[in-house]
Amino acid sequence: MGQHLTGLGKLLVSLAIATAILTATYVGYRYYTEHYAVTTDENGVAIARVVAGRLYGSNELRVSHLAGTVQSTATATRMWGWLKYVRLIKAPYDVDYFVNLGALRPRDFRYDERRRLLLVEVPDVIVGTPNIDESRVTLDTTTGFLPPRGAMAELQKKVSAKATTVVAAEARKPENIRKARENGRAALERLFEGTLEAANLPVRVEVRYAGEAQGDRREQWDLTRSLEEVLGNAR
Repeated sequence: MGQHLTGLGKLLVSLAIATAILTATYVGYRYYTEHYAVTTDENGVAIARVVAGRLYGSNELRVSHLAGTVQSTATATRMWGWLKYVRLIKAPYDVDYFVNLGALRPRDFRYDERRRLLLVEVPDVIVGTPNIDESRVTLDTTTGFLPPRGAMAELQKKVSAKATTVVAAEARKPENIRKARENGRAALERLFEGTLEAANLPVRVEVRYAGEAQGDRREQWDLTRSLEEVLGNAR
């Protein structure tokens, strides 16, 4: 018996080591292909291709979209400041706003029987990561005498970072957040009403964001009934 357990233990250890090696090999290979490996054609010229891809699931619903054009500028110096280079770009941008529906729980749904009204409290809108489409710039100028490659790379990095910062600030302006909430409220009310109608539960839906003052809505909320009671009553 002791010898059997010893053999089993060795087998488990071997399997664990093999799994670790395979995992490390896969992670290492993926990191190498993403960061170092370059695919070339028969002439040795690098080709465009997808290096690595992963498909992710998400419970976030896009409820609004902000788009426009951003102007960004950056400077770089060389020779202790004697040489100065300035780059200016204008490029399209877009930002999405999301609501995390995966965070909803039964306690976030309440039913007002008198008005046949389902009240849903959802998480506040999330501002997505700004996307600066530098492949479609409408203006791109660089001033300075013969900027070296290093300076151009520095300018590219700085101008992209500043554009992202400017767009992120724009997306978080109160008026844009307010509009995103309005769009999200309307979209979610349509979504929930359509779902309930398909289930033969014809009730009206009002959406409220977490932390939103009750006075922001047209009527006071009656938070007396849970989701289970809502569905049981509607049927």
